Order: sequence, then structure tokens, then C-alpha cells
Amino acid sequence: MTLVGVAVAALVAVAVVFHSVGTEGTATAEPAKPAPSSQVSVPVKVTTTVKPPAPTTTALPADVRLATAVYDLKTDAFVNRSEVDTPFAAESLTKLLIAMDLGMAGKLTGDTLPKVQAMLATSDDQTANQLWTSDGSTQIVSRSVRSMGLKATTPPRDPGRWGDMTTTAADVVRIYQFLMTRMPAGPRDIVLRDLTALPRAADGTDQDFGITAAVPAGQWWVKQAWACCRPAWDVHTTGLVGPGQRYIVVAMSQQPVAGGFGGAAKVMTEVARRLVAGLAS
Repeated sequence: MTLVGVAVAALVAVAVVFHSVGTEGTATAEPAKPAPSSQVSVPVKVTTTVKPPAPTTTALPADVRLATAVYDLKTDAFVNRSEVDTPFAAESLTKLLIAMDLGMAGKLTGDTLPKVQAMLATSDDQTANQLWTSDGSTQIVSRSVRSMGLKATTPPRDPGRWGDMTTTAADVVRIYQFLMTRMPAGPRDIVLRDLTALPRAADGTDQDFGITAAVPAGQWWVKQAWACCRPAWDVHTTGLVGPGQRYIVVAMSQQPVAGGFGGAAKVMTEVARRLVAGLAS
């Protein structure tokens, strides 16, 4: 297996794009005056290693926080990692835990199936609200922490705001590891089927960024996440890539409000391209 060290210096033209995702679970963008288009320089230095795996370094401007990880399920080792223990608001990544908790309880049946599909594939917040409440809200997080061995994932302080759950890139890797190696085949296959990230989310947001824009169709199974503005844009792209879902790829970020969602999404697409470059099949 040959792994390529990469260095990114991405000049991203950004337009200020604000949208409301005001539900119980996710943050709502505060009204703001549109700003002129600008350019944001986002140099990302990612160093990959051949076994044994070693941490990577990621150099970013002070106003952008980024954590990344690529984990090879075939070799059971990190390909690269950077700031994997830095906590972020999970936003819609919480939906993964909701779906998997239902699966472990044998509840991915009947009317729940289309709800879980909408929650994952279109990131439907209203459906997530319903399932979060009916399945025990913060108890979902507590059960997942115990069953998946999560190290730094904590429930939201306000039980009604599931998106405020905090987690790390390392724990997101553990979530996907659990899905692929310990979850029973039936519910696992249902969750994988629903990790399709349809181009347009239920709230109208363009979900085609990060992994989905960097990896050919048919070679990714992802959960995207985004919200604003408490106090910045949280934009994450996570999932499985490659034949046989070989790699777990995680990129989590907190980015300035001024860049808008469009600018943050472009940054994450560039990051994802560098993370998957040179991965063995």
C-alpha cells in the first residue's frame, strides 16, 4: 500500500450564505448583513505515513479549527490523523447515534424505516427530533458511549438540542468502527443503505461537499453535518469510502461566519480531496 503525503494551499472564493436550520436539535443562523465576496486562504498541511501510523499535522489560520482522520479497516490502523481529540459540536452527526441505537434495540422496522432513511439521507431535522425524543433523548448518547467505547462524547446540556452533543474525530472513527465490525448485519446494512447523502437536504442545503464531492459515486457512505452560528459555522464531512467500505474518513471543522456555508463547504471538499488522495484500493 502506498500512501501519499500531501500539502494543501487552497484559495477558496466564498460568498456569504446564511440559512436557518432552526430546530430543537440544531443552531439557528442569526440575521446578518450580506458581505462582499472575498477570498480566504486555507493552507492545510497533512502528512501521511506508512505503518506504523503516526499523527499528522494540520496548519490552519487561527480562526479555523480542523480535525481529520483516515482509518483503514483492513489493516486496523490509522492512515493519518490530526487533532483527533479536539471536541466539536456534533450537529447532525448525532443522527448516526440515533439510527444505530435504534438498530441495536431491534427497532429498525415498520414505520421507523422511512423515518431513519429521511433522517440520514436528507438530514431531516424534524424526523430526528421525533426519533430523538421517542428513543430517550440523552439516554441515546449514554448508551452509545457505553456500547461503542466512546472516550469524549457527551450529551447536550439542553436535552432538546441533540446537535449540541459534543464529540471528537477519534470518537467518530469509533462510531464507524462499531457500525462495521460489531453491529449485527441486518441493522448495519439498513444504516449503510441510508448513508446516501442525497444532493439536497430536507432544509434545502446542498449536501454535495467534502467526501461526496471528492470520491466517485458508489464509493462513499456518508453523514454530513452543518449548523450556524454558535458562534461559528460547524461543518463536518464523515463516512466510509472505497471498495468494501475499507476506509473511515472524518473531517470536522469550525469556521468563521463571514465565509458562509458555501465557503466552509468548499474548504471541506478540498480537505477531503487531500485525505483520500493516494489511498490504496
